[in-house]
Amino acid sequence: MKVGFLGNMNNAAFATVQYLRDAGIDAELMIYDGEFDHFHPSADTYDLSYRDYVRQLGWGSPSSFLSTTKSQIIKDTAPYDLLVGNGLAAAYLHRIGRALDVMVPYGDDLWVQTFYRLVSPQRIPSFWYSVWHQRRGLPQCGAVAATPLFPTMEAQVQRYLKNAVRWQEGVVPIHGPTYSPERMVVNKNRTHWWVEFTKLREANEFLAISPVRHVWTRSDRVDAKGTDSLLHGWAMFRAAHPKVKATLMTLEYGQDVAASKRLIDELGIGDSVRWLPKMFRKDLMVGMCLADVVCGYFGPSWITGGVLTEAMVAEKPILGWRDDSSYRDFAPGFYPMMKAREPSEIAGRLGEYLADPAAHRAMGQQSALWYRREIVRRALDHYKQLIGNRKQIADH
Repeated sequence: MKVGFLGNMNNAAFATVQYLRDAGIDAELMIYDGEFDHFHPSADTYDLSYRDYVRQLGWGSPSSFLSTTKSQIIKDTAPYDLLVGNGLAAAYLHRIGRALDVMVPYGDDLWVQTFYRLVSPQRIPSFWYSVWHQRRGLPQCGAVAATPLFPTMEAQVQRYLKNAVRWQEGVVPIHGPTYSPERMVVNKNRTHWWVEFTKLREANEFLAISPVRHVWTRSDRVDAKGTDSLLHGWAMFRAAHPKVKATLMTLEYGQDVAASKRLIDELGIGDSVRWLPKMFRKDLMVGMCLADVVCGYFGPSWITGGVLTEAMVAEKPILGWRDDSSYRDFAPGFYPMMKAREPSEIAGRLGEYLADPAAHRAMGQQSALWYRREIVRRALDHYKQLIGNRKQIADH
């Protein structure tokens, strides 16, 4: 059986393909047109072996939906017995009368890409045509791989994917063997960022990193990251521990970067915040491995996600918000984390790390074990079972 993955938002498909290939399964990745450079497989590995099983498509985006022919979609997807995808995978396949076997949503594919919205006049035909097909393609998906989501997004799952089999552990956001602490030491000379992050590590007693996009807390944004809460909390932490040499590393990434820079100036914490350019995962993971704490999300509650699982693989404690009471039916249970949402809570958790670093390092090691056991193993079991079932049908 040959498995094809459509789209690589957040690097999740590439990581899953790597794990499946590790298990001896013939899996390949197809990259959409217009995908972000920092989500390309070359940004998520230290060698070129990915070129053997990654293909570039000329379609996949809303802009190319109308101009892509059915024959091209059929030609590109025909080699695969099973298709897994995100983004507009269900919409493109609906055009050729084929159902997506597994939908792995990342957010906008259930939210933005299911709404008829205002875009520039020349783009309306293609964008609205893609929405029409997305709304009809999603209900035909055989399975949906998504941990329980916060209410707004969960409502979209129930609306469009209520008949799909629910996999709570079908997303493998990062290939752990590539970024284990041991492998990072081996690969340290394959990225110039090792030198830069090492300088920051040696210059600080305490080093935190916030790699999430800068999106402030707003009630109307389902993708809010709570960056403003983190910065207020960092200011309170610095005021409480002025003698500790500490730095918060953050990326110039997201719509509220300018607002965050203004807030940093207003709070007077510029000397303890280090801005870094948006970078590839293979570079960013160096910073995570050398940091003491990884800062996640302080807006809507999430169980997993790119930054969270990156921190787990790096064996680092996660500072962020998770509302456990909202996920009573989450079978795998929860990994330990430094739970905080409000600035005072954030400052308090950071202070607790200073008081007992060993306990927090153990927390990071426990979350790494949880990722391997509850996410990777369970996800691979889902795919193996699906492949096995499909083989039985094909043999008969």
